[in-house]
Amino acid sequence: MNNKERNKPTKKKVLMYYLILAASLLVVAAVTCGLVFGLRTNDVTPPDFIENPDDNNDPDDDKNNEGENPPPDETVDTSTAYEFIVPVKDVNLSQAHVFYYDKTLDRYCLHEGMDFKCDAGAEVLAAVDGTVKSVSTNDMLYGAVITIEHADGVTTVYKFIAPVENLKAGDKVSRGDVIATVATAVGTENADGDHLHFEVFKNNVMQDPDDYLDIISK
Repeated sequence: MNNKERNKPTKKKVLMYYLILAASLLVVAAVTCGLVFGLRTNDVTPPDFIENPDDNNDPDDDKNNEGENPPPDETVDTSTAYEFIVPVKDVNLSQAHVFYYDKTLDRYCLHEGMDFKCDAGAEVLAAVDGTVKSVSTNDMLYGAVITIEHADGVTTVYKFIAPVENLKAGDKVSRGDVIATVATAVGTENADGDHLHFEVFKNNVMQDPDDYLDIISK
């Protein structure tokens, strides 16, 4: 064998050279990708909450913003237009809005309203500001009846009364105005004697009048 053949690389050596070269290239590529990724990560723009922190986290901003947006006014309107009064001067509750025995009809049922015992001729007052919806003077069951509409879908009804002269639908009444007098007992509650029968409705649904008058101890 001559010198040229001895120095000629074998296939195994050539394969080893290629493997080493490939490994070196992979290492270089990995290092390069790492450097590029690191540089890009460092260039990321900080999120908004770092550049522009929330005003609520900055006490100085809170001081500067005081008075700019005052809290909503939660004051409740307590004017007489929305406060009920008992519709008679002498409060003598004879029947509440409860299940009871009706002496006139001889049966047990729900009493639809509140009764205030009064002598015939006692003044009947508007419980709250409103507009007269109707005035009936010839109801066979309830005698005369006055219906008044109020704010927020509330309606009051006054039965077994004699309306004041010239009171008619469309009239404006204020809380405490005299709208009628108590009449002699007639109709469906005549066995209970002379009294004012008072009802309250909310959006056409009957209510317990005491929810508005608050005269019964709970």
